Amino acid sequence: MSATVETAIDPTTGERFHCVFDTKTCLPVEPIQRFLNYCRKRGLAANTVETYAYRLVDYWRWLEYKGLSWDAVGLEELADFVNWYLLGGDVEVIDESFRECVSKRSPKTVNQAVTAVQGLYEFHALEGRIDQKRFTKLAHGWGKRGGFLRGIVKSGPERRKQIKLKEPKVFPGCLSDAEVARLVEACLRYRDKLMVMLLRETGLRRGELLGLHLVDVQEVDVTGRLRVVRRHNPNGAWAKGAERVVPILHNRRAVQEMLRLYLLEEYPPEAERLGHGMLFVSLEGEQRGQPLSLVRLNKLFEELHRRTGIQAHPHLFRHTFATRLLQMGYPDQYVQQLLGHRSISTTKDIYSHVLDEMGLESFMDEEEEQ
Repeated sequence: MSATVETAIDPTTGERFHCVFDTKTCLPVEPIQRFLNYCRKRGLAANTVETYAYRLVDYWRWLEYKGLSWDAVGLEELADFVNWYLLGGDVEVIDESFRECVSKRSPKTVNQAVTAVQGLYEFHALEGRIDQKRFTKLAHGWGKRGGFLRGIVKSGPERRKQIKLKEPKVFPGCLSDAEVARLVEACLRYRDKLMVMLLRETGLRRGELLGLHLVDVQEVDVTGRLRVVRRHNPNGAWAKGAERVVPILHNRRAVQEMLRLYLLEEYPPEAERLGHGMLFVSLEGEQRGQPLSLVRLNKLFEELHRRTGIQAHPHLFRHTFATRLLQMGYPDQYVQQLLGHRSISTTKDIYSHVLDEMGLESFMDEEEEQ
């Protein structure tokens, strides 16, 4: 059974969501669609649900290739899938010493698929459709030789994900102050300048940026703080992290002035009439006044790349923000709070290893010399 991902729109809310259809029957693939609907109800980010959809379509392709029913596989079969998926579907088994050099998918992509597949089975196990024991072992660590399956330890066992690849820790990089200034100068609208400045000075995710409402920034002029609130928005923007108050620690006056210019000179009356209350909206065409889409935000950075030669994206500003704060000596816990990470380990995994390996100061010195 082949499957494909299609995008649909909820007629009542206008929210976009993803459906997985059987290409032969043109009907939804029920096990996947039930899980995706559950993810939406849990409030998972639209991008996360979309990723799950595409990874599960790949998994369904493997089931068809192997002639297996989705509810009749176990842990060993899932390990086979990981090998097959890592190697691009061309071969199933290869010596572990050669696996990395011939891999056609990154460990991160494979782990996304593993997370989606295991989430699928956990959901259906809770619903009583499958036996959870088929996919769970009592496990501690990877054992001496590693591999995809965890060993069994009698003392103090605990339930964990059973199959996962080790992802190399790679520092995502950051922008210099001069590069950020060039990007701001290259923006043709106050709105775009404000978005770039807020990304740099707050470390917001792109969904958090596009999900800002006017009420969320009403205190920026007075206290220099804005709010990140988790809510369903008409443009599908979603605050992935915890709800929080984010102070603008640096360049506050410049941000305040750009916000004032945008609201006074560019914010269209159509947006006010629509009553959605969103901060960032389209300024021209048929979509004038409508909440700004993720597609339009991505196009902005494509345009800025053509104008400046600087290849930036929203999440790179987040890394830049965190890196600068750590460089200036802000505690990890404070950076964690500002970024909206649920766990301090997330912050340390992404950023603190830079301090251990080469030191932020030397890293930034090398970057300025390039």
